[in-house]
Amino acid sequence: MKTAPVTDLKNRLSHYLRLVARGESVTITDHGQPVARLSRVEASSADTASLVAAGLARAPLAPLPPDFLERPLPVGDVRQALLEDREDRF
Repeated sequence: MKTAPVTDLKNRLSHYLRLVARGESVTITDHGQPVARLSRVEASSADTASLVAAGLARAPLAPLPPDFLERPLPVGDVRQALLEDREDRF
């Protein structure tokens, strides 16, 4: 289990979320005292089904590849990619 001061957590939140997504737990400390713990949420199929039924999520088309979280981000024009993604909605 990792430990992170709250100031470090604020500055490096993405780093700690990646650790949690991989199954690590992170204990958050404030002035050296533990105050909270971050851990991965294991969603059940019932949770997913209720979100889909409420229109708040879409059912997955396929499972994510095992290396999904380690893949490098694509390089390119972010603005153009966003416009292309939204093309069918607006």
